[in-house]
Amino acid sequence: MPISNSGITGALLQEHEKPELKEVVMGLHWDPSEDDVNVHPENLDALCVLFDQEQQIVEIIHPGNPRSANGSVVHTGDSRTGASKWDDERIFVFLEALPADVTTILFVVASATGNPIRNVRGASCHISDHATEYQWVNIELTTLDTQTTYCVATLSRNLTGWEISTAEQNINREHEAQSAALAALRQFEFARSHELIRAVGIKPE
Repeated sequence: MPISNSGITGALLQEHEKPELKEVVMGLHWDPSEDDVNVHPENLDALCVLFDQEQQIVEIIHPGNPRSANGSVVHTGDSRTGASKWDDERIFVFLEALPADVTTILFVVASATGNPIRNVRGASCHISDHATEYQWVNIELTTLDTQTTYCVATLSRNLTGWEISTAEQNINREHEAQSAALAALRQFEFARSHELIRAVGIKPE
């Protein structure tokens, strides 16, 4: 089901009307390059980094690892063109199914090409409720500085449930998440490049 940019998304809801954080969607969108002959199109990736109470990384969900161990976090697949009418990449998080040791979730956008995210046409990201499409976060990524990775939002588990924040509450954790996300993507790209090489029958030196 596509997540629209209208309807309940723009509604001004009272605090008691806002949906409870249960099933969350991270949606990432960008537009293809205007230059049709560009052999290296811009490519963004959506990632989700899970932390435990000790602030240790439990798992990273990304295009090369699209499903968490117990299936509570699912990446819908890698896009390399930004050609979708709606979201190009999505991550679904079913909070009630998460392992008990996961206490923090960071949603990260990364540039697979290493170019600043702000240079990617139409780049935007939202964090929404799966059922109602209500958006807790909606960011135009073209307004960023020169970042090649960016933490869009943080979900934190407390005694009553989950809460969402876009504030940089833990700089060290955010930096660790971005570094780990980038390392995971590089490993994925390396493995994929060797798969393509083998597919065309070329032996790497």
